[in-house]
Amino acid sequence: MTTDLRQIIERGLGPGTFGTHEFNPWQDYMESKSGLLIPCHIITPKKSKSYPTGVDLFSGAGGFTCGLMQAGIHVLAAVDNDPTCMLTYLVNCGAANVQIIFISSDDKLAWRALINKEISRVEKELRNPKMRKWVKKEMDLELESLRTNHWGYAWREHDRIDIPGVKVAFLGDCRKLSGLDILRELGLGIGELDIVVGGPPCQGFSTSGKRQIMDPRNSLVFEFARFVCEMKPKTLCMENVPGILTMLTPEGVPVVDAFCRILEDGGFGAMEALKHAMLLEGKHFGLVQGATAEKPKGIKKDIKNDKEDQPRLL
Repeated sequence: MTTDLRQIIERGLGPGTFGTHEFNPWQDYMESKSGLLIPCHIITPKKSKSYPTGVDLFSGAGGFTCGLMQAGIHVLAAVDNDPTCMLTYLVNCGAANVQIIFISSDDKLAWRALINKEISRVEKELRNPKMRKWVKKEMDLELESLRTNHWGYAWREHDRIDIPGVKVAFLGDCRKLSGLDILRELGLGIGELDIVVGGPPCQGFSTSGKRQIMDPRNSLVFEFARFVCEMKPKTLCMENVPGILTMLTPEGVPVVDAFCRILEDGGFGAMEALKHAMLLEGKHFGLVQGATAEKPKGIKKDIKNDKEDQPRLL
């Protein structure tokens, strides 16, 4: 850029240059780093991307969240009561400065004990003289993360996931937490979330277990329904096993009926419509999941007579 042109841009154009004082052909241009004049609207920083938002209940080690992030959804918060699972979750899916909220003081103590244990483990491994350089580099990164509470350095960074990491993690018993507590921490109002997902414990419903009606874990599916009613997201997605369809509550009510009744009473939809959505076979959606996959020829097993093998979508 010539000196004369730079001076014109810096001081503007005076009367007589182009006939009028108001006319300045350079006022909508800026100089780029290369020295070229570029229209201002081109080099003005763009607004940050906006993504659909979600919350992951019973988040475990983060399987649901990984899928949501790959689908382009920003998971804002996660809830789980297992410190070990939460640690794995944050390493892979957390934001660098994630806020960890402990539901009780015992949860905070359990978390600190786990972090101290992991720090001791990593420090011990780093003292191994036979450790390879690339392993040591990874271990150094892990140790720094544990010491500084810096997360999201594993899966998200390794796979270059551009969706922001989870910024709030609730650790502890979800029964002591409300949907309004979550929304308050996220700065959101009722109805503003796009999706709530979760996988309440399925061990009490699975045919691989004892299927005891009084198993306390069975009631947690109703906690999921409570959160949905309190936050009123635009949609929900819950994962469980087919055995839930034939399980009863201690009062003798089918679990699916009780679950859908809570959602209906919370204004989330009609009970029969919700039940229909839960009982639809996965093949209608083009899904392949376990028993949904087409059986190879030559296998004569009658799927219709085996309730646990019927493909279901929850």
